[in-house]
Amino acid sequence: MNTLSFFLLAGAISASAQGAPDTLGYVVRLTDAKTVVLDFNEKIGAAAGQSFSIFQEGADLKHPVTGQSLGKLETPVADGVLKEIFPLYSLGILSATPTQPIKPGMRARLKPLAATVTPPAAGTASQGKAPRWRGPLFDYQATALAVGDLKGDGHVQAALSDGRHVFLYPYPPTDEKPFAQFSHPGTSPRILSLEAADLNANGRAEIFASLYNDAFARFETIVLELDAQGQLVEIADLPYLVRKYQDPSGAPLLAAQQVVDDRSFPFATIYPLTFQDGKYAAGRPAVKFNKYQPDWLYDFTFTTLNSKPATIFVSNTELIGVQFDKGGSIKTTDNYGQTPHRVRWSGDRLLNFRPAMPVRYDAKGFAGLYLIRNLAALGGLAGPFGIFSNGELVRLGWNGLSLSPDWTASLGGYAAGVALVEAPGRPAELAVAVVGAAEKTSLWGFEP
Repeated sequence: MNTLSFFLLAGAISASAQGAPDTLGYVVRLTDAKTVVLDFNEKIGAAAGQSFSIFQEGADLKHPVTGQSLGKLETPVADGVLKEIFPLYSLGILSATPTQPIKPGMRARLKPLAATVTPPAAGTASQGKAPRWRGPLFDYQATALAVGDLKGDGHVQAALSDGRHVFLYPYPPTDEKPFAQFSHPGTSPRILSLEAADLNANGRAEIFASLYNDAFARFETIVLELDAQGQLVEIADLPYLVRKYQDPSGAPLLAAQQVVDDRSFPFATIYPLTFQDGKYAAGRPAVKFNKYQPDWLYDFTFTTLNSKPATIFVSNTELIGVQFDKGGSIKTTDNYGQTPHRVRWSGDRLLNFRPAMPVRYDAKGFAGLYLIRNLAALGGLAGPFGIFSNGELVRLGWNGLSLSPDWTASLGGYAAGVALVEAPGRPAELAVAVVGAAEKTSLWGFEP
């Protein structure tokens, strides 16, 4: 059988068997090797999980006796499944390599939902969890990720850094081109973390880009904001690192810590970051901990389990610990939070700029702790050198006694950042910046 097929006949058989016709549409663009934008949308009732096919239209077909038009020859190009639906378009994931390059204007056929193959149930610890969507490929290795309402328009945007620049994209990104970017003017900056929060209460979230300045051997944070012309500009420079954490109720807060080149006392106390009288400052009192007192800004957050407030922390062996305020503690059996973004400080201390540890809550309280496990290259031998070849996103649930994995999602590379996205008008999800072996980055979204 040749590569040309009569899809009109196949469509008629499918409609008869399933009781609903296929829907025809168009390819809008290909965002990367696996992700395609289609004009199927909410208005026509498209749904995540529906199968689609892409084909190239050919010559008109006519009946040799009656002269009646039979439609056009169709050359199959690719198949896939819709992953996310928007008011005017949808994102689909291709299931195999296309037989020819996909171009805008190619036809697409959306099959009835009843005719699609149901994807695997959302994860268990032994069953991989597929991403809800995958973004385009960015031609750099990301070092950090943040998501927030940077425009003040009620929608969230994504911020990514390659160490020297900060790039802003729609969320989720639709192509590789940022709508704004900032380039650090220094000769050797290393942006190691990003946070987004509207701390100055002007209706637009600021970006807090914490970095190590190699030229001056110091840590600092630059505060960026979109101006009236849509340019990302620096509005403040702070002499400390800034990190987002959650209080025991789940509310997001910012903390600040100054790091000095002193072997005896390299780390200052961790304080809440505030904005008063037009200035950002380390507020008072200091962030209050229980019996466990973390000395590093990137090693903790808070939660409430069994109605008891607790500190979540990363141990020296990268186990996740939970220390309850009124005594008692537990630790995971697996380690998490590995990162290639690190700085050796005061001779012997390795400072790890770990991915966030977001906690999600629902009407019943604690609903999950989300952690990154980056897997070292060369069978783990490259771990001490911060070289990672793959990674996993893991959700830990609370069974009343301990934290245990609910599901695990394998990533196409190591994770440079993770953010819990809970925005008005959008379902909650986890955004993960994934860096692949080809030194490119993609943003992936997961159902929590």
